[in-house]
Amino acid sequence: MKRSDFILRHPRLFHMAADGSWPSIRERGLLSTKALVDLYDPPLEVRAEILDHVRRRSYVLTRAGLPDAIVRDQLPLKFLSQCLLPGVTERDFLDALNGRVFFFVDPARLSRLLNARAYRRHPQTILTLDTEGFLADHPRVELAPYNTGSVHLPTMPARGPSTYVPIDDYSYDEWLRRRGPADAIVELTVPLGAPRVARSVLRVERWSDAKPVEELYRAG
Repeated sequence: MKRSDFILRHPRLFHMAADGSWPSIRERGLLSTKALVDLYDPPLEVRAEILDHVRRRSYVLTRAGLPDAIVRDQLPLKFLSQCLLPGVTERDFLDALNGRVFFFVDPARLSRLLNARAYRRHPQTILTLDTEGFLADHPRVELAPYNTGSVHLPTMPARGPSTYVPIDDYSYDEWLRRRGPADAIVELTVPLGAPRVARSVLRVERWSDAKPVEELYRAG
């Protein structure tokens, strides 16, 4: 897929972060779960609980000189073992999932996520980004045709590390035929993290009960 076509179709990207995380994101960028664990260096048993298995709860990481960081649970991966590509283990997929940061390309999908019971009752920080600027700062991005972190039904599409495809190799026309324009691309991901994300942020809002309640930042 041509990057110019992607920018034209999806001029904005969206990221849902933990409440209160904007100052840290502005300073350090967005880190993958693995990068976050490396930075905070928790005890080995906690590291294993976060990275080696599907997380059944959230974790709060602490370290002197750093703000507390929340690692979310992975409860939507309920049927992961039944939805893996041939030859892919749960650990293979979790390594891929924990090793990147995620953005929605469609505000409607973000809205559905914010309306989910697990998130609606807790405030969230929502980033809206300029796609063109973000890609200029983070050229190594990958796309996926569905929400790869959600496997709440045993019949959902099989997945693995190969689900994430570099934008230049992404078969947009094929996914357009299979899933339609609304679902041909669902996620944009960045391996490791997005250290310069703040440069392309247009707006940061605090959401509660699935609606914006406070504007924390606006570019310009």
